[in-house]
Amino acid sequence: MRPRWSTPSYTARGETPAVYVLLAIMAIVFLMDWLMHGVVTGLLWWPLTPNWFGSFLYWQPFTYQFAHGTSFFGFLADALVLFFFGGSLERAWGSGRFLFFFFACGIVAGLSAMALVPILHIEPPVFYSMLATFAAMVVAFATLDPRATVLFSMFIPIQARWLAVFSIAWQIFGMTGIYGSPATAVASVGITSLFAYYFTASRISFGSLFGRSAPSMRERMERWRQKRRWREWQRRVSRVERPEDLFKDNKK
Repeated sequence: MRPRWSTPSYTARGETPAVYVLLAIMAIVFLMDWLMHGVVTGLLWWPLTPNWFGSFLYWQPFTYQFAHGTSFFGFLADALVLFFFGGSLERAWGSGRFLFFFFACGIVAGLSAMALVPILHIEPPVFYSMLATFAAMVVAFATLDPRATVLFSMFIPIQARWLAVFSIAWQIFGMTGIYGSPATAVASVGITSLFAYYFTASRISFGSLFGRSAPSMRERMERWRQKRRWREWQRRVSRVERPEDLFKDNKK
């Protein structure tokens, strides 16, 4: 049986089941960690040492992004990025492609940093929280719509492309300690961001890989926007009592 990847649904606003599942897992892990004083994080985080390959802890590349220890602000920041940017990406791509992107970014980020540990002879870092995936989601969103206006810190408007630059800079300069060194921070964030850009900008789709034609990511996003505008128009029509009231706002 050939693999089947879900396609985006445009029937209603907010259909992002994968994002909600990831948020639920993240919230449960944080609550358990808070009650157990960070014990769960010790099981889920990913030590980036070459010896890890012999440890048989192969679930860690898939679980470390859910671990935040007892840091509420770290959990909140990741949850907001996952909800807003991840939700937009899932609507544009579909749940299957978005989940692949989410976990692939985490693995790419870890392997990129791990490759430099024996070369630089540094203390192996331990990855937890979304880290480079944080910036990768913003980069992917900016690739789809670079001039989209985003409210940074909830009240400062900024274009998505500049927010992506800020997110990359914050991960490299503000989170260097978690990455282990400036070199591993640059490698991990840079390679993961490039992966996110190529993954989003490329016209290669899972459908085309398995012999089926499929629209590009930009076409999927535009289709979603058209459906959203159409639903807003339908709601507006349903609220007016007289036809001439429909265009009152446009005449002002």
